[in-house]
Amino acid sequence: MCKRLGQLLPSAMAWSLIVICTLCFYYFLAPAVGVRWGWYGWALCGVDLLIFLMLISNFIMAMCMDPGIHPYGYASEEMTTDDFRSPLYRNIEINGITVRMKWCVTCQFYRPPRSSHCSVCNRCIDTFDHHCPWVHNCVGRRNYRYFFFFLCFLSLHMAYVASVCLAYTLAHREDILSRPNLCSIVLLALCAILSVPVVGLTVFHIVLVSRGRTTNEQVTGKFQSGYNPFTIGCLGNIKRTLCGSQFPSYVFLSDPKLSVYAILLYIWILGGPVLASCLKHLRLPDNQSVGTSISLAGGDVLSQPERDGSTCNLFESAQGMVSAALFIIFWRSVVKF
Repeated sequence: MCKRLGQLLPSAMAWSLIVICTLCFYYFLAPAVGVRWGWYGWALCGVDLLIFLMLISNFIMAMCMDPGIHPYGYASEEMTTDDFRSPLYRNIEINGITVRMKWCVTCQFYRPPRSSHCSVCNRCIDTFDHHCPWVHNCVGRRNYRYFFFFLCFLSLHMAYVASVCLAYTLAHREDILSRPNLCSIVLLALCAILSVPVVGLTVFHIVLVSRGRTTNEQVTGKFQSGYNPFTIGCLGNIKRTLCGSQFPSYVFLSDPKLSVYAILLYIWILGGPVLASCLKHLRLPDNQSVGTSISLAGGDVLSQPERDGSTCNLFESAQGMVSAALFIIFWRSVVKF
């Protein structure tokens, strides 16, 4: 119980600081700014309100979205796996570079490249970046963009509030003890102190996105001695990370009962070409679990044509394995029912 409360404390502090400081700004300072500068002052507050709404929405998405949790290995693989005979690593080639896949003892499968086991969540996360206590969630492949935009909008919100507070304080130097002035001074001091780690972290992640790296890869120094096989250029890395299609959750893929309804809707939306592509690419290696196969198909780990961000690209070349896995789960569920 104490451990859970300790894990929730940083997230509660983040929510409290953001919401309380913003409410103080709009309750004490915004009316005075509107009276002082008229419609221009109200316009400034309106723009900051939009920034705040974007900040909160991305914060909620980063906190609540599945970061890309890999399903556990199937029982069939666990029974045939002998820890003394099976190698702890498997090597695959990505863009001419050998990359190692490590066997996860807890999740019972070979982790795909860029995946890592989170010691806090006790699950393997696809394209693991880090576990963030401030959002009380892992940051991985599916929610990284929302975490990134949360940092960007938080930095922008803090800079905006600090600028308005500074301008108002300088314009009312003669009445320094008024309530709006005291509020602006306190908010200005908080923004100045907290902006150092927040803006620094934002700049750090901007550099990571442009280089096609994760925090885990940067901290552990995986590509310091050689070429990064996952980079596709600065603009390509930005497009893939921030503008690409949302990858489906592995949670649905690992639960046939839940996946039936998702697959029916999935096929209904995309129509016949999806089913045809599923049948075309219907093959799964015997020496891999379903979770590993799906992960390999979805990641940048096989030679495949360049993606343009569209949904249909999920069924091209090696990524057709995703369709095959979806079709297998759907078929097993129908037979079971």
